Amino acid sequence: MGSDESVVSEGFLEGNTLEDVLETYLGDLVGDAVYDRYRNQFPLLIKLLDINDRLSVQVHPDDTTAAQRYDSYGKKECWYVLEADDDAVIWLGFKKDVTAEEFYQACKQGNADKLLNEFHPKKGECYLINPGTVHAAGGGLVIAEVQQSSDITLRLYDWGRENNPATARAMNLEEAIDIIDFHALDAEGCIVRKPQSGKAIFDTDRFTLTKIGLTGPYLVNPEQSDSFIIYICIEGSVEVQAPQADGRNQAYKLEKGQLILIPASLEECLIVPTRQGSSVLETYVKVEENEKDDYING
Repeated sequence: MGSDESVVSEGFLEGNTLEDVLETYLGDLVGDAVYDRYRNQFPLLIKLLDINDRLSVQVHPDDTTAAQRYDSYGKKECWYVLEADDDAVIWLGFKKDVTAEEFYQACKQGNADKLLNEFHPKKGECYLINPGTVHAAGGGLVIAEVQQSSDITLRLYDWGRENNPATARAMNLEEAIDIIDFHALDAEGCIVRKPQSGKAIFDTDRFTLTKIGLTGPYLVNPEQSDSFIIYICIEGSVEVQAPQADGRNQAYKLEKGQLILIPASLEECLIVPTRQGSSVLETYVKVEENEKDDYING
C-alpha cells in the first residue's frame, strides 16, 4: 500500500498503519475467513475522488489476469456519487459491440469517447465498474470509491494529453487490449439511480455495498458477516458508539466524507445520527468457502 496506507487516528493504536494492525491482530481485525483468503493484505481500498479535470480513459484487469501479469488482485470497484455539477460526466462501457481494432484506432485518432456511453451522474447514484469495463469521468464530481485492493490501472486514451510532452503519462493501450470487454454495456446491471436504504446497492462476489439511511440508532454486528465492516458517512454526521474493555462506550464522530473500520471481533456497536437526514455506506468483504486458501503470496 506504500505511503498511501491508512493510519489509525485515535485510541491506543494511534499512529499505527493498517498493515501494522493487521499483522498484530490478524483475523480479529478482518475476520477469520477474510484472513484465510487474503492473509496480510488488506482486501479493500476506499478512496474519495474529487474530479474536476477529466480522468484518463482506463480499464482494470480481473483477478486471473492481474495475478498472472502483476502478482496482484484485480480491480472491481463501485463509484457512489457524493456531489455532481451539471457538467459532470461518467463514461462507462461501450454503446454497442465494437472490435478491438475499432477501439484501438479510435484511441489513436483521438475520439475513443465517441464509442462509450456518456452518463450525467446525479448525487446519490452508484456505478459498478467491473474489470474489463472501459471508463472515465470529468467535470465537477466527488465520488466515494470502494474497490478491491489493487492499484492496477491501464490508461488507454488521455484526451490528447498523451501527445504533449508536458502532460504525457505512460499509456497502456497495447498491454490492455486483450483484457477489455468489447461488448455493449448492460447499463441496468451496473447503475443504481436511487439506492434504497437497507438494501444492497451492489452485492458482488468480492464485496457488498449498502446505503443505510439513519432515523435512529443502527445496530452493527460484524459476526454476522465474518468480516470487518467499513462505514462511510455520505450525508450529515454520525457518532459510532463502541464498547470498551472497561464496559464503557467510546464515541467516534464522523462527518460527511469520513469513515470508520469496525473490527470483525467486535461483538456489536451502534451508529447514531447526530443530524437529521444522515446516512452511511456500509461495505464488507465476501469470501466463498472454496476461496479461503486461494490467495497471493506477497
